[in-house]
Order: sequence, then C-alpha cells, then structure tokens
Amino acid sequence: MKEKKDIGNLNNKVFGCELDPTSKLKLVEDKDKGQQAYYKGKPMKYMDYIQEVGDRVKRSKEGKGADNIGVFGGLSFDENGKIVK
Repeated sequence: MKEKKDIGNLNNKVFGCELDPTSKLKLVEDKDKGQQAYYKGKPMKYMDYIQEVGDRVKRSKEGKGADNIGVFGGLSFDENGKIVK
C-alpha cells in the first residue's frame, strides 16, 4: 500500500516553520473520510491534531521548542516507574 502524502506541512522551510522536527504528526487526505490525522503512525482525532499543532505554535513562540513539552527534573524513577528520589 502506498504511503499517503502528509498535507499538514508542519515543517515548511519557506516560512521557517519547524513544528514537527521528529515527524510524529501527519495529516493526510482520504478520498472517502476526508482529512485523517495520525500520531506516530496511529490514528488520532482531527481536533486533537489541531490542538497539538496550536500548542506547538505557542511553545515555539515562547522559545520552548515546538515538540518539547519539558520534563520536571526533580524526581528519579526505578525500572518499574516508581519514584525513588
């Protein structure tokens, strides 16, 4: 099956836009269903896609990195995900 073209255009070099540097988000045109959104290759709701793009624009304008939401560094976890510190 042929890979569908991403029409989301989140990494537009002409406009200096890089909102998805790791290419995890994708928006494709589906002849029967209309626009379909995907995150890491799995379907997601279109409105969730739009919200994520908006959040990335905001983070980018704040200089936080478009796809980096940040992580609090004050805790450590063991291999089971339990807090150890």
